[in-house]
Amino acid sequence: MKQWWESLEARERRTLSWGGIALAIILFYFMIWLPGHQRAAELEQTVAEQRVLLSWMQQAAQEAQALRGSHPQPVNRGNSNQALFALADQSARQAGLGNAIRRVEPSGNNRVRVNLEEASFDDMVLWLGNLKTRHGIEAHTVTIRTGSSTGRVNAQLQLEAPAS
Repeated sequence: MKQWWESLEARERRTLSWGGIALAIILFYFMIWLPGHQRAAELEQTVAEQRVLLSWMQQAAQEAQALRGSHPQPVNRGNSNQALFALADQSARQAGLGNAIRRVEPSGNNRVRVNLEEASFDDMVLWLGNLKTRHGIEAHTVTIRTGSSTGRVNAQLQLEAPAS
């Protein structure tokens, strides 16, 4: 290599030297400097997004603490004399599940078993949500199988009311 270099004329050596320097600068720019600056810009953007998220989370935490400090609203169980199985049956019919009800039977003081056939899954989920929010009744055990058509299910539910 040294012999080849020395065999070049001075003008050729100078041209190759300047070309090598230019190549080194180009490689440095495209392989080190540019990717580093692009990554720094991405990180700055990420930090800005994280700061916005942190601000939102701090505000949400303050709201949650304020809500935690407030007194919970009592759950409306309707007529306290109304049996749980009657409430389950009545609310299921109001939710559009009347045709799907096959059996509603008591299963202890604060529990009831409900069997549904070919019930609309969406209606059933909305019904369970309403039982929870309006009456404090939760689905303790749920078994669901697909029905004969899309969106229809066969379900066995055990509903439990909070102890009075």
